[in-house]
Order: sequence, then C-alpha cells, then structure tokens
Amino acid sequence: MMRWLDRLLGRAHAPDAAGLARYAVIDTETSGLDVTCDRLLTIGAVGVTDGRVDPADAFYAVLRQPAPTVGEDVLIHRVGVGEQATGDDPAAVLRAFRDWCDGRWAVGFHAEFDRRMLERALRDQRLTSLPLRGWIDLAVLAPAVAAGGPGPEGKTPVSLDDWLSRFGIDDCERHHALGDAHATAQLLLPVLHAARARGLHSPTALCAESAAAAKLRAMR
Repeated sequence: MMRWLDRLLGRAHAPDAAGLARYAVIDTETSGLDVTCDRLLTIGAVGVTDGRVDPADAFYAVLRQPAPTVGEDVLIHRVGVGEQATGDDPAAVLRAFRDWCDGRWAVGFHAEFDRRMLERALRDQRLTSLPLRGWIDLAVLAPAVAAGGPGPEGKTPVSLDDWLSRFGIDDCERHHALGDAHATAQLLLPVLHAARARGLHSPTALCAESAAAAKLRAMR
C-alpha cells in the first residue's frame, strides 16, 4: 500500500532506502556462549528484500563436529549427537554461506555474538570474512527506535520473545537457527517502520544507530 501511495504522490525511493535494502537475518546455534572456545553448530539465515521476508531465500546448514557435544547444552540448541556427527564439511558450509551473504546487510538479535562466532569459524577454516555491508543488532536497535512503553504483559521488551509478543508475531518456530532467523526477520519489519518514523531512512543509518546504541548500553 505504501508503494502505491508513493507512486501516486510521485515520490521515489532512494536506492539505499532502509525498506528496499537486501538483508541477511542471521542466527546461529553453538555449543555454548563463550566466543573464544565454544563451537559453531548451525547457521540459519533468511533474506528480507524490498521490505518483505522471503522464506524461499534462506540458508540452513549443520556443521559437522569432530567431537559432538553431549552435555546439557543439547537441550538448548537441540542439535543432537547424530546430527552433529553427520553434518556438512564446515569449510564448505562457510564458503556457501559467504556466497549467500554477498552484498547484504546482516541483521541479528544479539548480533555481536553471531558475528564473532562466524568470524572465528571462518578464521579456523582460513577463509576470508563474510562479504556483508554491515551488522545491525535488533536487541539494541529495537529499544532505541520502537520501545514505546511496556508490552502486552506489562513489561518493557527485552528478549526476542518479548519483542515478538509486543508486535503480535506468534507464528514462529523458536530455538532453532532457521526458526529464530525467521522470527527475527519478521521483527525487522516493524522496527524498520519505527526507524523511518525517527528519520532513519537507510541501512547505513540503521547500522550507525545500532552501533551507537550498543556502545551506550556497554557504558551503563
């Protein structure tokens, strides 16, 4: 509807308008939360282009593990021993993911963790960095542009589930890399709308706002 209204009023979108950019919404499952020693188990990603989530434009892979994890962390990431042992060659997965990401803006919820895990996995395989234009973290960007008071349950959103509830997004499979990426992709859409209302009209501006919000949070 907004595009129809823009055409009617003779307005043109800038080439790098936030809603028209190509985004790679990324989530990972790992053996733990220590970016220095835990291992990357799965990568899930969903494309968002022209302000639309495209489930067909997706990436998912399980990285084969030389020593599958068997601890309580399996209850969290749900990647069983058999799946870890029969996953795909890590270098091949990372090369394919690098190709899929080419030229997009990365989006995540707590994106810094995913970025660091991916970068370390790439270094371990002696591969170059992902060809992304920048990283946007909805965990810090959403509160900066779309907070607006307590959510439906009377609390300020913090977790991804909180934010999904805030915007009435409930058709998501959670705690799976591809499912979480799809949920985050759906959250991106109202955040883009809220960002535009605050004058953030390009992914470059969103990236800068995300970095500034992350820096402010770290100082608190």
